Amino acid sequence: MLKKKVIFFIIIIVVIATAVIYYIGNYQMQLNELKKINSNYELYYDKEILGTDIISIINKTMDWNEQNDIPKNEKGEYQENDTNSIIITVKFKGIEDQEFIYRMEAIAKQGSVEFVKNFGGITFKCTNIEYHEKSKMVKSLFIEQM
Repeated sequence: MLKKKVIFFIIIIVVIATAVIYYIGNYQMQLNELKKINSNYELYYDKEILGTDIISIINKTMDWNEQNDIPKNEKGEYQENDTNSIIITVKFKGIEDQEFIYRMEAIAKQGSVEFVKNFGGITFKCTNIEYHEKSKMVKSLFIEQM
């Protein structure tokens, strides 16, 4: 009888240990994925980048939003959620200190080739990155023409 209790106790301990190890491993895997996603955007923060990089970032972000089924509003803009949506906003300089702010969807709508033709050699800088409060994943980038 005592032997059965000991075996039962050992089985319970093994099951609990396996569950804890699985949980920790899964959490570590999610954390590594989050770091990888964030680092893809953080490498642009506070650095000068060309317009060719901007269109690459926009295309990558739009692919991300599509893969994660981020819904769009009536204007065709991705709707922000509280976990995994990513929004990019770009501020352009016009003549006489005019500023024009566009979301990534409007830029993509004009086409990558057209954007590169007009802004490929222009210098930009990512001046702000925000993170989702819930998931700590990149939420938005604000990029300004220099």
